[in-house]
Amino acid sequence: MNSEKLIDLCTDALDRTKRSGADGVEVYGEAMRTITVVIEKNDLQVSRAQKETMLGVRAFSGGRVGFASTNDPATIDEACADAVTLAKASPTDENNVLPQCGPNEYVSGIYDPASEGFKVEDAIEQAVKMLDIARSIDRRLILGDGEFSVHIGRRALVNSNGVSWEEPESLFVYFALATARDGEKVSNMDYQFDATRSAAAIDVEPITRRACENALGSLGAEKGVSFNGQVILSPNAAQSLFASLILFQANAKNVLRGMSRWKDMLGSSVASDLISVIDDGRLPNGVGTSSFDREGVAHKRTTLIEGGNLTSFMHNTYTAAALGMENTGHAAGSARSVPGIGPSNFEILPGNKSKDELIAEIDKGVLVTRFSGRADPVSGDFSGVAKGGYLIENGRISRPISGTLIAGNAFDALKSLSGVSSERERVFSLTLPYLRLEGISVTAG
Repeated sequence: MNSEKLIDLCTDALDRTKRSGADGVEVYGEAMRTITVVIEKNDLQVSRAQKETMLGVRAFSGGRVGFASTNDPATIDEACADAVTLAKASPTDENNVLPQCGPNEYVSGIYDPASEGFKVEDAIEQAVKMLDIARSIDRRLILGDGEFSVHIGRRALVNSNGVSWEEPESLFVYFALATARDGEKVSNMDYQFDATRSAAAIDVEPITRRACENALGSLGAEKGVSFNGQVILSPNAAQSLFASLILFQANAKNVLRGMSRWKDMLGSSVASDLISVIDDGRLPNGVGTSSFDREGVAHKRTTLIEGGNLTSFMHNTYTAAALGMENTGHAAGSARSVPGIGPSNFEILPGNKSKDELIAEIDKGVLVTRFSGRADPVSGDFSGVAKGGYLIENGRISRPISGTLIAGNAFDALKSLSGVSSERERVFSLTLPYLRLEGISVTAG
């Protein structure tokens, strides 16, 4: 399949599906070139390049829907016919509808034409640079895991209601997981991530250096202390504990199924008034930025929580119809499957105190830099290990600790949360601050 004519392929598949008997059709296409270079145990391990074009076809027939996909141009007819056959054999649901046509407002800055000349050798060079930076800082450092990847291509979507989109995109992603060893002393691991849409803006040094320096700073971490009290989560730890919980509760599909604890709480308090959360599909240079969602609905900025109050769920076309609410443009997924619901660029907005100010107000606490564990989405209970952390005493970081167990209830912690930092960091497609929690059980390992 030719990615330069992706919109034509989608339009042709739409026509074929209608001729096969569908009364409504959506065709979503992706044409992507990827390069991935992996670092393991201080060495390059894998470099691979791949090109693929995929079409996903949804056929609608009297409130019923069927789906088929293909990456083989010789089987387009078969995929279109299969989607119609599956639709006619599926149960009827009046909420199986397609979005209507609206204005196409394209986002700028998500595609760099210079990215087309980016080669495997260039990606390897960036990964080697990460290794060289680590070695130059300290020979005791180990990049146990890391990656530099490139994603260049385009997306297109058409449906029988007249929706028609196509846009190119480029994305360079890189991360480093560092640790340090000095004889029998081993540091905590530290993970850092970054991404950019522009080839000229690639800079692997800051995240590599930060991961390495944080790992060195925790060298010789020892057993902590046990108490019940204040814990500060780094953006990385906050992602593990809170981001996934909020996204589960705000997912309208979970609301529809009765699985969300917040299903009847629109307009009500679900968190401390220090917490405001948005999802912005049009964020400049965002990892999840694009002009349209998986169903061709224009992306926009959506406030999920404002001043602690739940203001919106994340909807696709199905849940918006089923719940009688506005479609927020959160249809997510690839051309390999039917649309689900997911975030674009999730953000917890910054507070008005620095991380150091939040620490200065603590007599005894823990700063958690990496957390292994998640909150149960129904009960909110969590228990996990702080894979990286520091003991806080008398308003200052006193020493690194390891193997510390952190436990509590995420819903209660969100409500009683006492601090949000002004600094934020990007973790995948999330931008998060440091969060200070109260009443958390801390058990020394």
